[in-house]
Amino acid sequence: MRTYFLSIFCLLIFSHCCKVAAQQDGGIKPGADTAAINSFTPPGYRNIKDPDSIIAVFDARFKLCVEANYIDGGFTELIQISIKYLEKEDFAADRNACIKALPWAAKSTIKDATAWCYNNIGDSYFSEGNYVPASSYYYKSLEELKKMKGPPTHVTANCYNNLGLVNIRLGQPEKALAYFKQAEDISRKYQMGFQLGNALINRGDYYNSVHQPDSAIKCFTEVMELGEKIGKPDLRAEANTGLGKVLIVSGSYHKAIPLLQAAITGGKNYPYIVVDASSSLGDALCRTGKYKEAESTLLSALRETKAHNYRDNYLNCYSKLINVYKTSGNYRTALEYTDSMNAAKDTLASYANVATINQMEIKYETAEKDKQIAQSQLLIAQQRNKIINKNIWIASVVGGIFLLVVIMTSVYRNGQNKQRLQAAKIESLQQENTIGILKGVMQGEEKERGRIARELHDGIGGILSAAMMRFASATQENETIMQTASFRDGMSLLDGMGDEIRKTAHNLMPEVLLKQPLPDAIRTYCNFVQQGNAVQINFQTFGSFDNIAQSSKLNIYRIVQELLKNIIKHSQASSALVQLLMNEHLLTVTVEDNGIGFNTGELKKGMGLHNLQTRVSSMQGQLTIESGAEKGTSVYIEFDTQKMTANES
Repeated sequence: MRTYFLSIFCLLIFSHCCKVAAQQDGGIKPGADTAAINSFTPPGYRNIKDPDSIIAVFDARFKLCVEANYIDGGFTELIQISIKYLEKEDFAADRNACIKALPWAAKSTIKDATAWCYNNIGDSYFSEGNYVPASSYYYKSLEELKKMKGPPTHVTANCYNNLGLVNIRLGQPEKALAYFKQAEDISRKYQMGFQLGNALINRGDYYNSVHQPDSAIKCFTEVMELGEKIGKPDLRAEANTGLGKVLIVSGSYHKAIPLLQAAITGGKNYPYIVVDASSSLGDALCRTGKYKEAESTLLSALRETKAHNYRDNYLNCYSKLINVYKTSGNYRTALEYTDSMNAAKDTLASYANVATINQMEIKYETAEKDKQIAQSQLLIAQQRNKIINKNIWIASVVGGIFLLVVIMTSVYRNGQNKQRLQAAKIESLQQENTIGILKGVMQGEEKERGRIARELHDGIGGILSAAMMRFASATQENETIMQTASFRDGMSLLDGMGDEIRKTAHNLMPEVLLKQPLPDAIRTYCNFVQQGNAVQINFQTFGSFDNIAQSSKLNIYRIVQELLKNIIKHSQASSALVQLLMNEHLLTVTVEDNGIGFNTGELKKGMGLHNLQTRVSSMQGQLTIESGAEKGTSVYIEFDTQKMTANES
């Protein structure tokens, strides 16, 4: 503390000297004063550990910048203050410092200053788990960065990484991966080591979540090498955590334990790393039968989670603790933590407004499209004005200079060609915008299906699981209750209800597409439909479907699902044919039945047909339906995979 007060005293003396110099010279000289502020380091400044003391030093330096009218220095000091408040987890003070810095950023020569402020404000909301305002400020930051000339800065990479993390929290991993790739590309091109490490860690976590261990290990290994190269122990610790998680998913629990312990040791100065690694270590210890060690580790992680209010880690800790208590037979404690987890889940759900955040993204992307269209329209107007001026000039000299008329006619035709090209570009952009809207509708429906599936599986399924645990606990307290027929019947009904909930959840969100190729996934669904109905389904496939994007595979799966549902519900058919064929870049889907058919001229656009046409249109495909009374129905759909790939890009 003595060193701290001496530092402040020196700053005050320096401030007084600046005032005296200003009074003597009739005004402050920016060059001399800014150089003095930049070079001035209070005695013992580097040894100050208390964040409040460091904030006071930055605040004193900021006052010197105000007196010297030193814009860049004032902005920098306020940003340093905001970062210290973020480290203190005083998020409101962090935001206030950034808001205070905004007018300084507007005048600063630091080109990404305003974007930097917005990104830091977004970080404060993200740390609180408030994803809607966090996303809003990240998009504001990107809008400012788009105005900036020259190469992107570290703020650009940070924004893309942060938006990816928001989408991970909202259960939208595919969208998150696109943001992580943008952050990685910028970081590699402009040699931003720390930002590259963050992007690779995030990509590794994504690959591990979709069961691609080789890709995940490749990312984490590069992070480990990068951490050694740039001297960042936190990157090495996060790489060890990621590799440990990969080993847990692959079932190598004993190999995961030393890596996670190394992550906790290496990340001891970074609480969020320790909490993440401890949660996974507790999971690995539980899976190796070390329940007491697992319980101790997870309880420690939960205490740290509560101390730092890491909202995203509450469910992780609770679910792993519940698993420890269930596996070790301690059902009563498992029930207590189940109640705590459900309460935390409700709190987190109130902050995760997926629809609002997706609407922000669509608004941001639409604004970018509108800018392109406006620029194209401006070019057309300029070309039109040029043509008019040239025609006037041609008319004035046409009588005397025939050769010049020929030349100008050629120029006129070139201008018309440019105009047609610009008009074609506008039409293409508008078509892309329409396709984007259709894709957005489909993505929105899939997100809603996913939300309902999660509600069924995690919400109702969780309540049902808790009820069954209570019944299991009751059998331990009263063993004779198992002998009653009503108790056994009740347990049987609960088991059946659980199976139905799981089937419905899996039908809404087909995880089979993550684990099987597209033809195998559709064959599995056909077999599932056939088991519960009188319709015999013949499934045929030819060609390779590996190069089709995951989102397109999901659309094709949904199309077949909708057509088979219509057959079961309306056709009264006894047999059906499903064909999935790939010939070079032509993908065809054919679904036929021998049912009662219908008059296609009286076809009504019900919800099922509307969804079918929307999906096909969003993939730029062609749909043909042929049917007649007592003639069955044939649906033929054709896709150009080259257009699908370009559309996905």
